[in-house]
Amino acid sequence: MTERSNSWLSYFLFFTLAVSSFVVIEPSPYDLLIILLLGIGFAFSNYSFSKEMVIPIIILSIFLISNLLSLFFVKATGPSIFFTAITFYLALTWIGIVGLSERITQSRMQFILHGYLLAACLSAIIGILAYFNLIPFSDLFLMYGRAKALFKDPNVFGPFLVMPALFALSMTERKDMPLKKKIFYYLTFLVIVAAVIISFSRAAWANLLISLFIYLFLFKVNLFKRRIHTVLFIGIIGIPVVLFIIQTPLIEELLVSRLSYQNYDNERFGTQLAAFESGISNPLGMGSGQSEIFFQYSPHSLYARVFTENGLIGILSFVLFIIISTYKSFSSYWNSKREDGVFYIIIFASLIGLSFNSFFVDTLHWRHFWLLLALAWIPLNGRRNE
Repeated sequence: MTERSNSWLSYFLFFTLAVSSFVVIEPSPYDLLIILLLGIGFAFSNYSFSKEMVIPIIILSIFLISNLLSLFFVKATGPSIFFTAITFYLALTWIGIVGLSERITQSRMQFILHGYLLAACLSAIIGILAYFNLIPFSDLFLMYGRAKALFKDPNVFGPFLVMPALFALSMTERKDMPLKKKIFYYLTFLVIVAAVIISFSRAAWANLLISLFIYLFLFKVNLFKRRIHTVLFIGIIGIPVVLFIIQTPLIEELLVSRLSYQNYDNERFGTQLAAFESGISNPLGMGSGQSEIFFQYSPHSLYARVFTENGLIGILSFVLFIIISTYKSFSSYWNSKREDGVFYIIIFASLIGLSFNSFFVDTLHWRHFWLLLALAWIPLNGRRNE
């Protein structure tokens, strides 16, 4: 099948990612489009899986089975079934994107990721304008004085922006990139970073710093000169801009407050400890979506939730799934021979940052987490850009 006949998929995914920041309602436009895409793929038998996909699919299946087994121990059946259904839906999005990825070339992937970048830019601009009360109904895009844009929570809004920030930087490093376009992508990067800052999510800040550090300092020799330019830009322009932003009176007060130990941190970390203790005493778990019912408080940790709700099998299988997906992105980058291999280091760095983020926020049902896990397996190496 020719590239032209597959162009519909590229445009479909571009538009799907372009609306992925509008998740204040459920189902979101992203959900509806992904469900439509899954249906189209099934109806026309468009799915294709290589042999290397056998292991991750088996591991993911074990995790899903652990979700089903834990249903035998639930106290509130309705919430648990609903929570489990969402987990299965997100797992299906991973399978669907990976299954269709054989039809995506390197040039098409760059086009598709611009949809994600567009969503991040629009969301970042809305968040910034709302924070400084420069648009009507600003309060709709804030929560407790923190920017959330079209998300339900600032703690999701901030991490959502990390991967497109790295992607914007990567575009400045492409060969023969015109100066005007480089300036555009540099400015885009700064706008997105500013939005991460005003989300006032401590986990998102750490996520960005970790991901950016990995991206900047894990590179091949052929990228050395271009990466030096990027480091100089961040050092000479990026850091001073960030320092200026955080010293703004409207930001500095809340920033100092967020950097201090919060009153609810005791309850958060106490719940996480109780969740891990519960996981040890209930090896098959207490059932998906039961944490809030059992502890009267969310664990605020992916690992604590999965361990207490889905047991030892659940946590081991899901952590292994994250590890092999992250390693796959690193391996693909290191073995790539083309410039477009930088796509994989963006995914690798973003997954490392998001995995750290997940210690302090429950990311199990984050759409972009499953998207990154799927992108790690897209086999772009050796593809022609037809």
